[in-house]
Amino acid sequence: MSVTSLHRVLVVEDHAPFRRVICKLLQQRADLQIVGEAVDGWDAVCQAEALRPDVVLLDIGLPRLSGIEAAGRIRALIPDAKVMFVTIESSLEIVEQAFSRGAHGYVYKPRAVRDLLPVLDAILRGAQFVSGGLERVAQGDSLAAHHHPLLFYSSDAALVGACSGFIAGAFAEGHAVIVLVTKAHEESIRLSLQASCIDFRDAVQQGRYISVDICDMLAKVTVDGWPDPVRFRSAAEDLVAAARRAARHGARVVACGECAPTLWAQGRVQAAIRLEHLWDELVQSQRMDTLCMYPSTARETSLVAMRSLCAEHTSVEIR
Repeated sequence: MSVTSLHRVLVVEDHAPFRRVICKLLQQRADLQIVGEAVDGWDAVCQAEALRPDVVLLDIGLPRLSGIEAAGRIRALIPDAKVMFVTIESSLEIVEQAFSRGAHGYVYKPRAVRDLLPVLDAILRGAQFVSGGLERVAQGDSLAAHHHPLLFYSSDAALVGACSGFIAGAFAEGHAVIVLVTKAHEESIRLSLQASCIDFRDAVQQGRYISVDICDMLAKVTVDGWPDPVRFRSAAEDLVAAARRAARHGARVVACGECAPTLWAQGRVQAAIRLEHLWDELVQSQRMDTLCMYPSTARETSLVAMRSLCAEHTSVEIR
């Protein structure tokens, strides 16, 4: 996103102290202009029609007209406007209702200071983004000390772009990266990094780029198609130890991959969720960040399976 592009924002929040928090966050950015503030859903619709903002930030529990109802009316009036909810509501059903009314982003209020600007950036890039592992929050989990985002990608180009950006950012911080993808995707990611990341060659020479073919990894960690906890822990910890030795002093290990998505694509949904659970336990204990990448077609499975999958991740993005 160009810093010279000015995005006009309407803030809709009935609780004045929190509205001030949102405005203060937005004012940190020169590319964002607050054009109005509303305190209820009906006022939000009226102001949106008059001001024609690029982005509308909405609470759900608003007086006079709920945020979800207001979002539907705003999207009907201004189809090009980006709608982002900032709310205390954490259930997956509410998230689905929000997106069915045209939402582009969804931020959980206790995470707003951390997530609001990154989620806003994501939706301005054209993505749909949900912050915060909402299913975990609903189950009483505390805010995660690690990041384990789930990406649903619409094309191989979207996967390569997301993975390359994730890796390049890690290299810039001196982190070591474990890449667990198909051979075809690894080749495309490597070419993308060679073309755009000045740190890639140094990272390879220093051993901070560790690539593992997913077929080899799955053969090591599964028994009869089901993830074995002991075998997984042994194989994964060996990889993490090798990456940690290569990471710069004080840096971390990060990972991106599609091992569990491969099981999912083979119809072994429960095996994929089990592998995600094992991986999430590992990255929590190691304080790692990891990116999981699923094709958009994976979202066509049952709601129960999707709830289970989302529960193993700290955020969800659709690209």
